Amino acid sequence: MKNKTIVLFYILGCFLIGQSIFAQADGDLGVQEVQVTESFIPDVPDAIKLADNPKLSDTIKVTKNVSYKPLSRRFESQLKLNPIKSAKIKGEPLSKLYNTYIYGGLGNLSLPTCKIFYGSDRNKSLTYGLAFGYVQSYSDVKSVFDNEQKVSADFRETNFSAHIKKDSDFGIINAYFYRQGNVFQAYGYNTNLKLDEEFTQEYWGYSTVSVSLQSKNTDKSKPSYYAKLFAYDLNEFTENLVSCLFSGQQTIGLNNYSLKLAMDYDFNNLSEKIVFSDSLKKELILTFNPTVSREISGGYLNLGFELKSIDKRDSSEISYAVFPQIHYNYIFSEKNLSAYAGVRGGLNQNSYWELSKENPFILNALTSDGGSLNLVNSRIMYDFYVGMNSYLGLNINWSSELSYSRVKDMHFFDLDDNSTYQNKFKVVYDDVNHLLLSSLLDWEMNSNANINLQLDYHNYDLDTLKDYAYKPSLVSKLGFSYNIGDKIIPQIELVGAFDRSNAANTANSVPLLNDIIDVNFSLEYKYNSIFSAYCKAQNLIGGYQVWENYPVLGPQVFFGLSLRF
Repeated sequence: MKNKTIVLFYILGCFLIGQSIFAQADGDLGVQEVQVTESFIPDVPDAIKLADNPKLSDTIKVTKNVSYKPLSRRFESQLKLNPIKSAKIKGEPLSKLYNTYIYGGLGNLSLPTCKIFYGSDRNKSLTYGLAFGYVQSYSDVKSVFDNEQKVSADFRETNFSAHIKKDSDFGIINAYFYRQGNVFQAYGYNTNLKLDEEFTQEYWGYSTVSVSLQSKNTDKSKPSYYAKLFAYDLNEFTENLVSCLFSGQQTIGLNNYSLKLAMDYDFNNLSEKIVFSDSLKKELILTFNPTVSREISGGYLNLGFELKSIDKRDSSEISYAVFPQIHYNYIFSEKNLSAYAGVRGGLNQNSYWELSKENPFILNALTSDGGSLNLVNSRIMYDFYVGMNSYLGLNINWSSELSYSRVKDMHFFDLDDNSTYQNKFKVVYDDVNHLLLSSLLDWEMNSNANINLQLDYHNYDLDTLKDYAYKPSLVSKLGFSYNIGDKIIPQIELVGAFDRSNAANTANSVPLLNDIIDVNFSLEYKYNSIFSAYCKAQNLIGGYQVWENYPVLGPQVFFGLSLRF
């Protein structure tokens, strides 16, 4: 129906249009009404574009030849500029330097102490200094043989030192002198012998002189050198030594090899006043030590050896010994970690001077004490070691080393029953395989607080002796310090030594000494940069023997004042 309607309207429309055309042809358009039933939809066809661009070709080419000459003429300006001075950076002012330092105090054991230091002003070419120290104690300890009886442990120590350093055109000169004298009691005697204490008084003193010359050269392509003369005298010519050392270093070759050559002359003389043995008189040691160094695979390698010629005290023959000297250090990073390894060896001179510093109660060289002191040099045939140094972050530095060595004639101490008062020690020797693990930790918690820990573990494999007398298996040390406003500075230290023996003989039973566990404390109060006060407390635990029959002094409390000007 709808379609029919549309067709009807379409026919009607055509009829009307036709009538309109005829009416126009007749000149009478008339008025018609047209109805549009749907919207108009315009339709515009796409335009046709010409995509071709005209091509132009120039048949005439023109080449221009351009030539010019610069004018060598300076431009003269009338403008004058004033130079600007470089900016000056004001550095931090130097702290005030005090030439003189005086320290003194008194303790519960009547410990008068005095120390005096004097030094030069700031000087780049010349520095010098003097020092004097004095300490004395009037203390008594309980005898290990009779707890009801006390024996005198008095001692007195004086020391004096002087040094000078001169920077000259040909090198740096260092000179040093030191003198120390000790008077003490060998109080570990058997009180049942009813001896007068004056017969146990000992004297031990020595003087040292050192003069060295070192080149100022910092250019590796030029040679550098170091020379040193050292001498000491013990107990007024009882024993004296003269040592001369010279070393030179030069970088050679295209690969920057560094060659170092060192020579050492040691002459040790024992006075005829010594009553131990007629053969213990003189000893001459010559040392030749060449070393080659260079950088290899990111690390630094030192390769050398040590040749010693030894004229023994107890023999007219000259012996020779060669010891390895190899060291390699590798840096993994600039600050965080470095590792090293190597093998070393050498000769330790067991002189009366060195042994006395370790144990002052060895047989006296000035008087006949019934015993015999034998002096034999220890030889480190080889010592293999590895180690590491590391920065762990948080201001924590850690270092550790493991070593294994073979030592011939390592020295030990043993109480000499043949000594007059049974309170002196002799020196015994044995071949030893020695394992050592050492570790150190330092933690700077902040700018004011610091804590450090040290641990040393020893293992001795002895060939003959039953035990390693007076050489503990484990040694530890823990320290802590804190700076409160740069006014109050407390410090505390804990020390320990464990697994200690007091007998180095072949007996089946080896007695053990008590472990050492002790606490030391100090407190400093700085009133200002000139005046300070001190309080020290040592051996707060005590109750142990450092040497057999020699109990340590009890708790010591000390107060002192210091002045700088």
